[in-house]
Amino acid sequence: MSNKERAADYVMGVLSDAERAAVEREAAADPALAAEIARVNAELAPLLLDAPEVEPPAYIFDRIKEKIAASAKPAKPVDSKPAKPVDSKPPGPAGSRTVRAEEGKWEFVCPGIERKLLRHDRERKRVTFLIRAQPGAEFPAHQHDEDEEAYVLSGDLSFDDLHLAAGDYHLARPGVRHPVGRTKGGCMLLVTAAA
Repeated sequence: MSNKERAADYVMGVLSDAERAAVEREAAADPALAAEIARVNAELAPLLLDAPEVEPPAYIFDRIKEKIAASAKPAKPVDSKPAKPVDSKPPGPAGSRTVRAEEGKWEFVCPGIERKLLRHDRERKRVTFLIRAQPGAEFPAHQHDEDEEAYVLSGDLSFDDLHLAAGDYHLARPGVRHPVGRTKGGCMLLVTAAA
């Protein structure tokens, strides 16, 4: 299988966990594969982010629950106590959204660096995401077409002589070109950028 095919399968999420882990190990040792994954990710990410949010009709979830109930076979006798009602309303104030730490999917960006999308504001064409970088990871040099805001939640990140630590905020304005970014001990960033 070519690097192009492996990168496409990886980015599209069609690999098993074991296959994904194998591709990540290979990409860490093969810069060409890592670059191909980054290229495919950059090409396909806008397609995923631009997909309209669609609220499925309520009856769909009811049909799913019915199918699950029909196929479930209890391993032990059913308790005669009534089940707690399922709360279909998400917790929190109306109009709010919460992403729990264990929710969402971490996506490979390049060796040692992953991203988890938290929000895509289609009207403003902005995204908010987390970046998780392993110790020694390097962020590729890149150009900014629009504002990119980064808040260092933990760890360290340096761009040449600019050193950021936990609690630091960094704004890159349009036209700014970041040199290669490096983290010695690893880092977690909260980033808001153009979609």
